[in-house]
Amino acid sequence: MLPPAERRSVVLVTAYAALSLLMLVVGERIPASGLRGLGAVIFAPFDRVAGAADRLFTSWNENTDLHSRLARLETENARLRLMAAEAPRLREQLGLETWRGLTLKPVEVLALGGGDPLPNAATLSAGLNDGVQVGDAVLTSDGLIGRVSECWPDLSRAVLITDANQAVACEVETTGVNGILRFVPTPRPRLVLSAVGLADTVRIGELVVTSDLSLRFPRGIPVGRVSRIEQDPTGLMQEIEITPAARLARLRHAFVAPGPRPPLDGIPRPKLEFEPGRTRSERARAAARAQAATHPVAHDTIGGAQ
Repeated sequence: MLPPAERRSVVLVTAYAALSLLMLVVGERIPASGLRGLGAVIFAPFDRVAGAADRLFTSWNENTDLHSRLARLETENARLRLMAAEAPRLREQLGLETWRGLTLKPVEVLALGGGDPLPNAATLSAGLNDGVQVGDAVLTSDGLIGRVSECWPDLSRAVLITDANQAVACEVETTGVNGILRFVPTPRPRLVLSAVGLADTVRIGELVVTSDLSLRFPRGIPVGRVSRIEQDPTGLMQEIEITPAARLARLRHAFVAPGPRPPLDGIPRPKLEFEPGRTRSERARAAARAQAATHPVAHDTIGGAQ
């Protein structure tokens, strides 16, 4: 006679051995689909409980992360609102002109022409009857693409920044480094920001926008980002390659924005000293801006004119 614990062990071992022998003999005859279905029915509640627990844990982590991001964004939004409220007062104290947003008129790009591999001209679906004028800037939601060069009653033609005869006065957004953007077709087509001194700090990835020295484009329109920095052939200046912000080969829709209207003779002039409604600092800044605009580096040109 065996003790009760050993008897239970013998019974379990015998049962396991008998079950193993039975599975070896008849295991191939048992339909696998039936076993899988039975297992699915037995373990389905456990799978649902495990899935619910996993979703609950994931939702908890995501909720915590979203609350943290929301708190950061609310703090940042409050700071930006404070800065936006301070900016007009500071500009008024410094005697700077108030910056105004652009008035945008949506147009459709009917056709693209010229240029290889990039187009250098576009036909727009609006003209004089729609308020479009020669010299207006043409841009997309991504950035500048060109300016209106010809107008008819219901259509207009825009010269794109990929036209080798066009130059745009630009600046690096973060540092204010000024330069002239031109399209260079050889040895490979690319946009180049030239007339940048070797001592000026420009970094790859920085945003380039239109400058307030421009006679033809409103200031602050994105043009592209710095993708390569080299020395020009003279070794005295930097030659900065720009990746355009707008997808010039896939233009379908655009906006027309009125640009600065230069004098008919193309020569900017400072405001008169006795002009009413302007402070002395405003008159001085206007005169300095006009003098800088007469420098060749600061000119925007179409077709080499000016």
